[in-house]
Amino acid sequence: MEDIGELLSRGFSVWKKNLNLCLPFLFSIILSMLMLMAFVAAIFMVLMPEGFDALMFEDSQNATLMQAQMESILSGLDAAQLTSAALLFLGVMLLISLINSFFSAGAIGMARQALETGRSDTAEMWSSGRKYFRNMFLATLLIGLITFAGMVALLPAIALYPNPLATDARTAGSLIFGLLLFLLYALAVSVILIAAPYALVVENLGPVSALRAAIRFFRYNKFDVFVMWLVVTALSTGLQMIGGAAGEGAGGQPLSLIASLANLMVLAPLSGLWWTRLYMNRAGMLKVDEVKDPW
Repeated sequence: MEDIGELLSRGFSVWKKNLNLCLPFLFSIILSMLMLMAFVAAIFMVLMPEGFDALMFEDSQNATLMQAQMESILSGLDAAQLTSAALLFLGVMLLISLINSFFSAGAIGMARQALETGRSDTAEMWSSGRKYFRNMFLATLLIGLITFAGMVALLPAIALYPNPLATDARTAGSLIFGLLLFLLYALAVSVILIAAPYALVVENLGPVSALRAAIRFFRYNKFDVFVMWLVVTALSTGLQMIGGAAGEGAGGQPLSLIASLANLMVLAPLSGLWWTRLYMNRAGMLKVDEVKDPW
């Protein structure tokens, strides 16, 4: 069994020889952005056709006109229009979630293939995506429901006053305490169930079985899970801080863009490979001497 240091090092070596592991993450973000852009364009064209035309120009007069039209039309929307817009937005969010589920399953499938054979290809991405995206979507939905169940921590603050944001010290203190409890609960859920997507694809499990497997995995590998989570979180936070600091300085936009691309095309596939390797290794599905290297 590999220790964390060996796992990170060997996972990095596999990633260097399989740079195409970034493709699922790239496709996912591109398609998600296109869906959001289509939603925004549809809202503008239906509710504010003149404002939509103003988007095609850069002069401040058209931008001011568009803003005024937006404020006027939004204030005049009736309940039916708001409901339609909300339903459309919900549909777009569900579609984006399905897209992310498809490519998340494809990314894990490619990582598994790279670890088992030494080579990954895009055919595995499409195959795993088609095979597991429904269960991945349902598992993601279950994790979201479990996470938001922690909102019960905010009930005491909500019960104190009709407006939980009132300036009353008791209400404010209860609200802050409830938010802290919820954040700690959500963090704990994300760490405990972090292996669920990998269990789902690697072991071909259903959504509920994947959550149970993730809980069992965490129970017997708490230290490894925590260290891996800490490493990935530290790297991601570091890249975000670099990108944010670079974006604030003069001429720092290129550096900010590079940091964002590094997060998407390097850290995302690398961390996915690390998590897949950790799960397979600790579950006895991947032994070091069985890993093939065709190079």
